[in-house]
Amino acid sequence: MDSPVAAISYLARAKELASTGDKAKLIYAALELRCGVEARLKEHAAVAIGVTKSQANQWEIKKLSKTIDAAFGLEDTFLLIRLHLEDGRACQFMYAPVNSRLQEIAMRFGDYLHTVSHERVQDTSFWSELKSMLKEGCSLLELACTSELLRPTMEQGLHFALHRDDPRVAIVQDFQSGIAGSFSGFKFTPTGSFTIYLPEPDQG
Repeated sequence: MDSPVAAISYLARAKELASTGDKAKLIYAALELRCGVEARLKEHAAVAIGVTKSQANQWEIKKLSKTIDAAFGLEDTFLLIRLHLEDGRACQFMYAPVNSRLQEIAMRFGDYLHTVSHERVQDTSFWSELKSMLKEGCSLLELACTSELLRPTMEQGLHFALHRDDPRVAIVQDFQSGIAGSFSGFKFTPTGSFTIYLPEPDQG
């Protein structure tokens, strides 16, 4: 979504600010990342069936998360959906949740986004902990933002978020227009901490 208040936009600014190492910018990175988590939760809530406008417009992470868990019933579970057409074409989509660890990090940023004592900021652990949470949080939000499924409920209809030039768009459109096909799904819930390997930016 091309918007300054989309989750992916908050994430991009958080990563840029955090990469500088400047202490003041680390605080702003925490703000951007926290807003990105709220935004991603709202992007799911906006298309969830049975969610009221007031529920979708909540800003508290705990309340948004509870709303989405009630609508999707997945919590920290990932979902892979495969669409296979009878003409042999197939494509796959993923639902990656805003998981409980990412929510915890975003809420802990509240400790850094209010006035703190001069003594506390002199402690190197204050900044090392913030850097660590930013690194982990940015990776987890980036994973959540790779999710093409904003509404991952087969029974209520899937809601995709795809770029218009994505080749999967044509497959979905052909299925909607009547070409025979079927969906299959696979769920998995990771345990323990994440080790995330994201592609390196293109250096060309």
